[in-house]
Amino acid sequence: MKNSLLLLALISMVFLSCDGRQTKKEALERAISKFNLKNTVLENVNYHPEAYVEIVTDTIISNSTNVRIKNYSLLDEQILVSSTTDPKLKALNYQRVFESEIIISKASKDVFRTHISAKQFKAIDTDRFWDSATLQHAWVNQELSTVDDIKLDIAFINPKNNAYKLYRMSVDLYGLQSLNLIEERG
Repeated sequence: MKNSLLLLALISMVFLSCDGRQTKKEALERAISKFNLKNTVLENVNYHPEAYVEIVTDTIISNSTNVRIKNYSLLDEQILVSSTTDPKLKALNYQRVFESEIIISKASKDVFRTHISAKQFKAIDTDRFWDSATLQHAWVNQELSTVDDIKLDIAFINPKNNAYKLYRMSVDLYGLQSLNLIEERG
């Protein structure tokens, strides 16, 4: 009787321990498959430059003539340069848009003031270059400038295909300007 009671207790313990719960391995496999079903996409976004940039250049042409150029980036406008097609990893590379403010002063009086951006050129030129172009830099061409005629060089770049356009702006004593395309690659 003792043996049968012991056998019955042993058999009931075996049946009670098989309650259908999953093993640790099964729980881990289920958690991994559930995570993979969510299909999380890792996103990596890069901006060039990373933060706001402002470069101010004051150029003295003569005792009475001064040129102030401020080239700066816009934090709320950018150009998508490249992106990946991998469904698990999404990498986006952006180029920030740049603009420029130019002030020419004679005897401490402003004779010329302008704002330069790629949007202005896009409005007057239908070239597809301008669809993804930004100002690269504006500067005084000191070799060609005189007191009576200041030469400003203005470079634009399309970061998607590295095409560029270089313009030369001439500004006379009275603030009258002319603009000419000097060089382009595209």
